[in-house]
Amino acid sequence: MQLKIKQSIDNLIGGALVALHVLPVGVLGKLLRINHRLDKAPKHIIVIKMLGLGSLILAGDALLALKKKYPTTEFILIGGRALKDTAPMLQLFNRIWIIDDSNFLKMLQSAFVIVLKCLKLKNKWSFDFEVYSRLTTIFSLYTFSKNRLGFEFEKVNFRNYLNTHNTYFNQFIPTEDNYNFMAIDAGAKISERYYLPQKSSHKKGQVIVINNTCSDLSLQRKLEASQLTELIQIIYQNTTYGIALAGAPVDRLSNQKAIDNTGLKDGVRIQNWAGLLGFEAYIEALANTAVAMVTIDSAPLHIAARLGIPMVTIWGPTQSQSLAPEWLRESLLYKEVNLKVHCSPCVHHTKELPCKGHNFCIKDIEMIAVLKQLKDLLNEK
Repeated sequence: MQLKIKQSIDNLIGGALVALHVLPVGVLGKLLRINHRLDKAPKHIIVIKMLGLGSLILAGDALLALKKKYPTTEFILIGGRALKDTAPMLQLFNRIWIIDDSNFLKMLQSAFVIVLKCLKLKNKWSFDFEVYSRLTTIFSLYTFSKNRLGFEFEKVNFRNYLNTHNTYFNQFIPTEDNYNFMAIDAGAKISERYYLPQKSSHKKGQVIVINNTCSDLSLQRKLEASQLTELIQIIYQNTTYGIALAGAPVDRLSNQKAIDNTGLKDGVRIQNWAGLLGFEAYIEALANTAVAMVTIDSAPLHIAARLGIPMVTIWGPTQSQSLAPEWLRESLLYKEVNLKVHCSPCVHHTKELPCKGHNFCIKDIEMIAVLKQLKDLLNEK
């Protein structure tokens, strides 16, 4: 299903289910007087995250802290199809259960099957990592977890009546910190940074990776096709490194078109990785060959950060202050290009974009500015 259809289902059906459950849940809570203290380790922790590999990586420190606090607890991820092939590589979960969200009927069927699996588990907690979703709140409720933790702020105040514990989601601090605060509320201590598992052969320094791919949540983050072509050209002309365009199979054609439009017929220095590498192979390629990454705001940014790869990031409809960890922005491995227009950030904050989709915050960025930041990052003149 398209993202907009999923969002409509969440708003309409999720909203109706929330309205139906608030009163019964409140009444049962007072009658049953269940002890919801977090002082005893659960046997299972269920993590619900339907969308966003990048968000899961941002939650890596929190999950690592929870695993250290509760070393004998089994961690189960419930997520959408997009996480099926990527989440196992994180090595943070004992089991991964996928809800097939390709169409509405399959989503209902697979969700029902997973609810039945959850009901068989004893002594469990659930962590709802979705920020805005109504349906994941109801799904967490249906797991019948003794403790149900989630995010709460003005737009989702109903969670105060459906979850047993809520962590305030502060939209003005890095997203990573919100996940960390939820883990702290559950008794964990954030003491270690999560890094992606890798098999490094220590052959770094060969390739500059360009990532212009992102989820459907905000396609306005992407560079224009002409900008991508120009970026390839100026990196090729002003550095001696190889260039690799990252992406999924769906990005292969647009990547190749951008390469062809440069007029540079150098298949050795310029490569199209999109669709050629599985997630594990992609991680290894980054870890072993990338001297730097140039990326828009999407999951590869967070992957590169957790691999320790220097990066130049490009921002527009979203802002680094919220979505890039503070430790990364303050490091020597990080540069950014950001016009900081008056209406940014807009994604996640308004239903209708102020620019009506024109996204001049990205379109007006000159690629020479990206090259300058890249050369500064690599300490080159």
